[in-house]
Amino acid sequence: MTGIALRPATADDCARVWAFNFAPDVRAVSGDARLVDLDEHTRWYQRRLQRDDSPMWIVEAAGLPVGVVRVDRMADGAGRISIALAKDARGRGIGRQSIAAACATWDACSDAPIVAHIRLDNQHSRAAFESCGFVMFAQVDNLALYRRHSATREIT
Repeated sequence: MTGIALRPATADDCARVWAFNFAPDVRAVSGDARLVDLDEHTRWYQRRLQRDDSPMWIVEAAGLPVGVVRVDRMADGAGRISIALAKDARGRGIGRQSIAAACATWDACSDAPIVAHIRLDNQHSRAAFESCGFVMFAQVDNLALYRRHSATREIT
């Protein structure tokens, strides 16, 4: 298994994040299959980088960017985690390591729970989140809703 590092996303990562998130195979298993052009993404990305309450990181393996993971603070204060990896980064444990690292960082700066919304048919993503302590608590339409039970607190 390759070691990973998370670094804060910067303005220079905009096109890279768009490529990770809107690759056809990523969109095919996303909860939102809508395609977004680069101009619309750029406007969203610039606003997103300004959010101090919602971290976003570039996943690096062997010093190279291979994905993006972010936690979006929701209205109730909880964080909603999402991840997108380049095709050649999948199946190597990078997703699990990235999820675990993002959750550890979130836990260090927030008392709020962290959740994930994953398509029911996305078995690889579900397995990665489950291996990081996420437990499915509900099903809505074609989504499995997960929450993570932290080692330091019980999340209800």
